[in-house]
Amino acid sequence: MKNKTGKKVLYYAILAILLGVFCFSGYQIYSYYSEQNASTSLNQEIVREYTIRKTGEAKEYFEVDFDQLRQQNEDVTAWLYLPDSVINYPVLQHGDNDYYLTRQIDGSYNKNGSIFMDYRNASDFSDRNTIIYGHHMRTGNMFGKLVNFKSDSYYQQHDHMFIMTPQVTYRLELLCGAVVEPDDPIYSIDPTEEALAACMRRSTFQTKLDLPGEEAKLVTLSTCSYEFEDARYIVIGVLTPLEETVKN
Repeated sequence: MKNKTGKKVLYYAILAILLGVFCFSGYQIYSYYSEQNASTSLNQEIVREYTIRKTGEAKEYFEVDFDQLRQQNEDVTAWLYLPDSVINYPVLQHGDNDYYLTRQIDGSYNKNGSIFMDYRNASDFSDRNTIIYGHHMRTGNMFGKLVNFKSDSYYQQHDHMFIMTPQVTYRLELLCGAVVEPDDPIYSIDPTEEALAACMRRSTFQTKLDLPGEEAKLVTLSTCSYEFEDARYIVIGVLTPLEETVKN
């Protein structure tokens, strides 16, 4: 009798543990996808509310209402756009690089975080190298699709991006993409020619550009990668101003 009672206790104990694991896993999955949906919905709302495409214009890029957008969050410095891609986000900047790792543009907590500029950079892209970070989300959100540039064929169809600022709209001609260590010399505001050349030598795509001169303004886009512990994947581009922003 005691043996049967002991087995029942063990059975119910195991059942309780399994139910606990199931409930916890279910909550984790629900929480993850809930955050993904919240992030996607907010970003779609921001695009609808603050970007302007004028009827009849053939331009690839669009205008951004920075005056209104900055009323929501004064940390907005720019807008990054890759045509035919989910990469279509405002760029924020804070005095602490960790701040926007888990915060959205409205200040709410979300593991997707935001796309943000290195705190060391001048917000007007006047530095030699402006560094912009974003999470590598499995859903493809934020910089999850940046790793598509590990394929040369993807680069051949997407060889440029656009960066809109309150002052100037830029075309970003892509120069190289590479898997690097988090302390790679390319993560400098003023990288050496050697660091840039090294990135080009090991690039995941064959660029149409030559090694830029010292006067060129660069942008480095950075996200996590998984080839080794703490790996990063970066895409570097060269800025070309297209037009000054016209304020009505």
